Amino acid sequence: MVRRAASFAEAAAEFLALVEGLDRAQWRAASVEDGRPIGTIAHHVALGHAIGHWRVIAAASGYPQPMQHGTAVERNAAHAAGTPAPDRDTTLVLLRTGAVALETAIRCLGDDQLDTEIAIGPVTTTIGRLVNGTREHVLEHTATVRRSV
Repeated sequence: MVRRAASFAEAAAEFLALVEGLDRAQWRAASVEDGRPIGTIAHHVALGHAIGHWRVIAAASGYPQPMQHGTAVERNAAHAAGTPAPDRDTTLVLLRTGAVALETAIRCLGDDQLDTEIAIGPVTTTIGRLVNGTREHVLEHTATVRRSV
């Protein structure tokens, strides 16, 4: 599990360094993919860390996963509408603290838990796929930010 946690932490640190280096104009610039401001995408990734942390802890504890309402596109649009201009400093703090919490949760998993099945609404997955998804989410948005600035 240490390898998976380190892999997530590396991706999260790369994303953090990337967005920390943005100037104010870049923070507010629209992404090339869907037009959301880069700062909103950074805030979205910070929320993803928090949600991922909760999901990993819940899965490891046997608690049911929360339902996700709507499609990813709909959830992203709702987040963008509610957070069109997130505070940069607050978002950076959320990225830092959320990444540490999620990395710690991943490190606490036992290798025997990775194949445990969990249900997220109608979708069945495993804790291992959930953990891998946390890293993939960060990498996806790192690529978006790089293409946009």
